[in-house]
Amino acid sequence: MTWLPTRSGVPISLVEPTAAEVDFAELAWSLANLNRFAGHPQTTVSVGLHTLIGLNIAPPPLKAHWLLHDAHESRTGDVTSPAKDSLDHLARLRFGPEVAEQIRTVRQQFEQIHDVAIHAAAGLDMPTAAQRETIKQIDLIALATEKRWFCAPCPRPWFIDGAGIQSLATKPKWMPPDRVADALLQAFLRHLPALKGKSGRAVA
Repeated sequence: MTWLPTRSGVPISLVEPTAAEVDFAELAWSLANLNRFAGHPQTTVSVGLHTLIGLNIAPPPLKAHWLLHDAHESRTGDVTSPAKDSLDHLARLRFGPEVAEQIRTVRQQFEQIHDVAIHAAAGLDMPTAAQRETIKQIDLIALATEKRWFCAPCPRPWFIDGAGIQSLATKPKWMPPDRVADALLQAFLRHLPALKGKSGRAVA
């Protein structure tokens, strides 16, 4: 099965995604109900809430690209960084570095084909290398903020602990999934070029 039924039941292809399949209202709903950290924080943190936290950090010229930086996870799911690192470790250990690299490449291409379709539906070019670097820094600040305000203290250091990444000083406002979905859709309509004045459905 290489397709995914969306909230409305409309199927989307996972291997040949198109811009015409993108429904930003459904995308917002998915991200608002998709938990980060494999669901382990003391307070639930969705990918949608993470996106809204970072939206308040992103400079205006980058807000549109920031809004879509995790949008592929509405199709691929949120695979945690520790899970990705562990899969890479096991692949190297059991099958060697070449196989590990192939697996990593397939995973990256899987995400990329959905990024391309979603950005096209939004009327955006894919981010440049410089934009990706800034988005990564925003991502780390949002991560540090979520760690500080929503996760339990951990006896082991996180990779961001020694990187000089500062969290936001104020606790982000938590919202339930339905409100996150609504806020995220409104942000899509406000910032994504192809959606301004529309309902969120991509135009074929």
